[in-house]
Amino acid sequence: MIRLIALTLMILCFGIFTDSLTAEDKVGTIRGVVSEATPERNPIPGVTVSIVGTDGVEYTAQTNDKGEYRRTGLPAGRYTLSYSKDSYGDRVGRPRHLVAGGEIFDRILMRKKDTIVTFFMKNPLGWTLFLGAAVVMTVVFILLFLHVCKRGI
Repeated sequence: MIRLIALTLMILCFGIFTDSLTAEDKVGTIRGVVSEATPERNPIPGVTVSIVGTDGVEYTAQTNDKGEYRRTGLPAGRYTLSYSKDSYGDRVGRPRHLVAGGEIFDRILMRKKDTIVTFFMKNPLGWTLFLGAAVVMTVVFILLFLHVCKRGI
């Protein structure tokens, strides 16, 4: 009789355990925040987040107005996250391991790409050298033009 009760309890426990493993427990979530690499840490909306598993399957997410993204329903495994947006430098995160039923939170900082205008605005000496070179080149061309006109060539 004790064996029958023990066997019944084992079967009930096994049934409860297997029923508790729902589809949500077999997948995980990757979420995070993307901000500017400035002291203000402003959120960056519209960043495309590529989530690539070791099996080669790629999932994507997009940041909202608060710079937040969320991708649910990902099977457990190892993922590499990369971030891209026009006018910002692309970023690639280190590989992360997602466990079944788990969640990964990633915070990334992105920098704006420098244009010629922003480069010179950040570097006043560069701006001064650029203007100086432009003035010198203009003077050289004027003198060369006057020299050629004087000779009549």
